[in-house]
Amino acid sequence: MKYEELKEEIKAIAEIADSVPQPFKDRCFEVLLQNLLASVTQAEKPTKQPPGKLTVAEEEQGTPPPAGNGSALPTPSQIKVFMQKTGTTAADLAKVVMYEENTVHFIQEPAGNKIARGQVEWALLLALKKGIEKNALEVDPEEVRSICQEKGFYDAANFSANFKGAVTAKLFQGEMKKQGAAQKLSNEGLAELAKIVKEFAGRPTQ
Repeated sequence: MKYEELKEEIKAIAEIADSVPQPFKDRCFEVLLQNLLASVTQAEKPTKQPPGKLTVAEEEQGTPPPAGNGSALPTPSQIKVFMQKTGTTAADLAKVVMYEENTVHFIQEPAGNKIARGQVEWALLLALKKGIEKNALEVDPEEVRSICQEKGFYDAANFSANFKGAVTAKLFQGEMKKQGAAQKLSNEGLAELAKIVKEFAGRPTQ
């Protein structure tokens, strides 16, 4: 593992440890750091695996083997923090998105005739996509607009207003405005994203 990658992983561990009650913070950090160092050591001693067979770590995390030409779903530090905070599993994610040629593709997408809800779901799913691809759980308002237009969830008269409503606005750390900067998800946004992922993961495969 490269030095910069190790720094990011340790930063993620610190964020996870900081989220637990005070009496357990130090012990939590110590255990997670030991596991990280053990995994780094193990990675330096690769062992051959029969095709399609899971490693012990993958079995523990519920990570399915790659299907077809797909690759294993990456879980960079921000995704790991999201999973730890919300109880979302790798198996949940693998039922909603797939990773192929360094790009996230959606297996499950927003559906139904509730346009306002579909816009919010797409915003959160795009943040998940960015988190997996770029290790940044954030979303560009104009990317949301574009995909909502493409998928039939665009309401030109109310699109911006939908993201300014009290319930929706708190899902993001800043204002989602036209031509505005990308916004990171708030803790409420992470919780809502987890809710969507688990809901979508329970659907039949499209």
